Amino acid sequence: MKTTEKIEQMQAIKLQLQEQIAYQELTIEKLNEALTAQQKQISKLQEEFRIVTQLMRQLKEDSQVGNNSSSAIEYEIPPHY
Repeated sequence: MKTTEKIEQMQAIKLQLQEQIAYQELTIEKLNEALTAQQKQISKLQEEFRIVTQLMRQLKEDSQVGNNSSSAIEYEIPPHY
C-alpha cells in the first residue's frame, strides 16, 4: 500500500470517527433533554402527591374529630325533597 493510499484511508477513518462522535453528541443532547423533562415531571408529581397526602391526612383527622364538613354534606337531604 502506498503512502498516499494510507493517508487517504486514515482520512476516511478520521471522517467516519468524526461523524460517529457528532451523532453520539446529538444523541447525548437528546437524552439529556428527555431526562430533564422527566425530572421536571417527577418533581411536579412529587409535589402533587405531597399535597394529596396532606389533604388525606387532614380529612382523616377531621373525620376522627367529627368535624368533617364533607361527610355532613353527604348525609344532608337535597333541597328538592
